[in-house]
Amino acid sequence: MLEIKNIHVQFKNQKVLNNLNLSVEEGCIIGLLGKNGEGKTTLFEALYRSVPFSGNITWKNEQLKREMISYLETENYFYPYITGEEYLAYFTSKKENEIKEIIEKFNLPLKKYVQYYSSGMKKKLALTGMLMLDKPINILDEPFNGVDFEGVHLLYDIIRQLKSENKIVIVSSHIIETLFNTCDTIALLKEGKIEKIYRKEEFSQLNMLKF
Repeated sequence: MLEIKNIHVQFKNQKVLNNLNLSVEEGCIIGLLGKNGEGKTTLFEALYRSVPFSGNITWKNEQLKREMISYLETENYFYPYITGEEYLAYFTSKKENEIKEIIEKFNLPLKKYVQYYSSGMKKKLALTGMLMLDKPINILDEPFNGVDFEGVHLLYDIIRQLKSENKIVIVSSHIIETLFNTCDTIALLKEGKIEKIYRKEEFSQLNMLKF
């Protein structure tokens, strides 16, 4: 289990995360929902140890290490003169056949420079690299942004595949329907803390909220 206890993050005099607590079991897909500025990305960066925080984050009762996480950021940086093929060569994978199948489905022009990719294609390339890392905890920050209709449904399949492998998936999205279609639970982040966790049978209540 991933346990996040009493997390505080403050930038200068502004509190971004304020005594945030959350527990996530293996094989669970949890959505993170909140308005801009509520701290979704800050929470992801705290998990990934990219920002200083106070509190405790453990994985299987031990301090969570960055090496246990795959993190797909909202905006992905690529060197301008690198091809998709060269980018993926930086990663190794235990699931070579599965990754080849995903690459074929994404239909990416791997011989071309990434600077000529669309935002959706860059997102697919970064996601492929993330999957090749094969980590137990997977963070997806706005993965559906800029992805076409076919890509959205491929993402659904990939997220469900991660669940079937008993991995944790934490996903944020402004498109609430994408969370409804993938998540087991959805956590509402408000004023720097988890206000409520909604189960599937309660998802309809979220339609009444504005994001």
